Amino acid sequence: MKTITRKISMFALLMITGFLMVSCGGAKEAEAVESVDKNTGGFNEITIPCAKDGYSDKKFFRASSSGKSKDLATSREKALLMTKQRLASLISSTLKSVTERYVNEMDAADATEFNQTFENMTRDVVKQQLADIRVTCEKTGKKDDGSFETFIAIEVDKETILNGIDKGISRDKKMEVLYDKERFKKTYEAEMDKM
Repeated sequence: MKTITRKISMFALLMITGFLMVSCGGAKEAEAVESVDKNTGGFNEITIPCAKDGYSDKKFFRASSSGKSKDLATSREKALLMTKQRLASLISSTLKSVTERYVNEMDAADATEFNQTFENMTRDVVKQQLADIRVTCEKTGKKDDGSFETFIAIEVDKETILNGIDKGISRDKKMEVLYDKERFKKTYEAEMDKM
């Protein structure tokens, strides 16, 4: 009988010790969460797949995005389309800044016309160059509801864009007269250095 009582006592002691260890650990964990919440205002950071591969730098224009669909192929197509749109927008806004700086430096009376013609030409160049993009990251996951979500990051070399602009300008004789390739390249590279 003493052996059974000892076993029950030992079992009870182990249970109480285990309970206390879990309780103490739980209290510390709750404190850690509270301090995180106080420091971040309730913000919990999440990691988005391919996002780190979507940041532009001096050499590449980059973008990332995602797409969701019940169909795997459609989720990829949506992600690629959204990412290309983001990349096109980034390139266009950068080229707009470059053009404005370049036109401000021009002494030509035709600067306004150059600016308008150049903006139209750049849209065409961007559309053509987005065919030469390179996918740098692609991740697809299946969600609990059965749908798919694809994350994609893409890039295009800044030299590819600059070469496309040079080719576009060489086709327009009036633009070619107003275009100083070296000055434009210098302005373009200065804008890329900001990235």
